[in-house]
Amino acid sequence: MKMKKKTTMILSFALGGMIFATTALADIASKDGYDQFKDTIKYTAEQCSETLDTYTVDSSFVLKDNGKILSSENQIAKIDIRRNAQENTSTREDIVNGKSMYLTYSDPTIMIRQNSSDPIFYVTEYTKPRKNDTVKNPFKEDRVEDAEKVIDAFVGSLRDQVIVKENTDGTKNFTGTISEVQIPTVVNAIASYALKQETANNSSQVMMPLAKDIYIKEVHGIANVNTDGLLEDILGTATIVGLDKEGNSHEITLEALIKFSDINSTVVTKPDLTGQKVKKQVITADSDGFQSISNPEKFIGRFNNDIIIEDKGKYVKIGERIIEITEIDSNHVAGKYYEKYKPGFEDKAVQKEEFDFDAPFNNKENGDPHGAEAEITNNAGGKTQIHLHLDEQLGKIHFSFDRGSGNYFDSSFSPVLE
Repeated sequence: MKMKKKTTMILSFALGGMIFATTALADIASKDGYDQFKDTIKYTAEQCSETLDTYTVDSSFVLKDNGKILSSENQIAKIDIRRNAQENTSTREDIVNGKSMYLTYSDPTIMIRQNSSDPIFYVTEYTKPRKNDTVKNPFKEDRVEDAEKVIDAFVGSLRDQVIVKENTDGTKNFTGTISEVQIPTVVNAIASYALKQETANNSSQVMMPLAKDIYIKEVHGIANVNTDGLLEDILGTATIVGLDKEGNSHEITLEALIKFSDINSTVVTKPDLTGQKVKKQVITADSDGFQSISNPEKFIGRFNNDIIIEDKGKYVKIGERIIEITEIDSNHVAGKYYEKYKPGFEDKAVQKEEFDFDAPFNNKENGDPHGAEAEITNNAGGKTQIHLHLDEQLGKIHFSFDRGSGNYFDSSFSPVLE
């Protein structure tokens, strides 16, 4: 399995993320270890998104079944807040997909992506610097505040298990351990349900094989805080046990380690593409990140898709839908839409449409910079809205309009190429 963020979130929330969740710049006399830990996490998030110049985050996750590694992932993120630049290198390995490596780099003027299965470096250049927030403080989102209240309610008396030690040099250590007898029934119920759903919805990936009698055996965590009140590292382990569909027992362990280092001394380096295979696209983007289409003339021409029905237990092509783009620039796209049916299927063409359109591209207030809308008159003489989206990555046009209920319409159109 790829170590999915969703899986990690479920384990963190249901198994112990409520204990190891957020942390501490407060008086020990007035706050317990749990609240101090929460304050420390919040303070670290604030400093990482608003105050620090540069830093490195090294995170590792390992998922085991009865001691055997199912999957592992390591990511090193180098972040430069001043330059709005970030360099990420990640390695993943699991028993289904094998080993893979990923590299990404971004700053306001460029984005670079490459992975071990493809030697090509994919480069997106921006003619105008874009807004590129490298890190956002999650605790400034309204939904996080609500989630924190839910977590606090679930934790209840378990908060007493978080122990804080204040050292003479000004650093702090947090530790906490809970066992199966201390974990509330409702938490185990949520964990069991979440893990069953995750396994059922991801059968193509390596998932935890638990199917019944699932409960949390133990959650343990250690965190260290430096003299500035910033989190240095946090190590957490969660162990779940249960039976698979055949009745075999499993002990699933998730180990997570996150380390912060090189504060204000991290160097973020753009990859050297000299001699490398590069696929490049250029996008016009203003300072707010609004990106218009690069070289819009490439969309001039015909795009189509098949009209298909089911007949005698088989799929049959009875015609095609066609879009002809005749004029396009950064402000609008104009052309014609029509449908062609094969001989013998005239009865299927009772709602055949044909019309010209001239649609202005959306502005910042409307959102999608590659989208356009216009009002047209359909064959019945009524007015309806058409919607277009030009996909530069795939070279396709997504086109739709209201044809009334009961009429399926394939909105994806591919270019007609020689």
